Amino acid sequence: MVDGETREGAALAVDGGVGQRLYDHYPVFIGREPHALRRRSDEKLSLQACQDIAQEAFLRVARKAARGELDETVNVPAYLRTAAWNLARDRLRAEGRLELAGDGLTASMPEQRPAVGEFDPLEDLVRPAIDAMPPSRRRQVVRLQSQGLSDGEIAASLGMRTDRLHRERYKAVLELRGALVAFIRDEHRKTTRCLKKDR
Repeated sequence: MVDGETREGAALAVDGGVGQRLYDHYPVFIGREPHALRRRSDEKLSLQACQDIAQEAFLRVARKAARGELDETVNVPAYLRTAAWNLARDRLRAEGRLELAGDGLTASMPEQRPAVGEFDPLEDLVRPAIDAMPPSRRRQVVRLQSQGLSDGEIAASLGMRTDRLHRERYKAVLELRGALVAFIRDEHRKTTRCLKKDR
């Protein structure tokens, strides 16, 4: 991706509002994001590849802004970071450096799990409860949050306002809490039955 082409895309998006904010953020984004992508990919991508990805992400977002597809209240830095990370994940997946795991992508590195017999609440309770939720925005919100994304990144990737994100997460947490309470009760009953049999 040629830098001049990226600037041309930014110029297309400048019509005031979100386009102007996008254009103003260009130097900061292009200066920082390639290094952030390189760190986030555990240096599996070269700096040049990360620079190309950042420029491609900026160009795509600028074109989207030029077509009027971005909300005026969008958090431009978060939206750009999310777009760049999604492109980086696509590149890693294409190069076979990521493996598909459910609805998300995880880096193909040795997974650090608790020792055998140890209980891992996130893996053993929370993620199965999320997977059992019906497909919805709530499920997408809590799945992305369980992957460590910030509110801004989640809102940008799902194209929703942060106040809506907070409502969806609150409802999802209530739903998950009910599912987890039922699971814990069932496990407690099983443990109690096993203890009674051993006596």
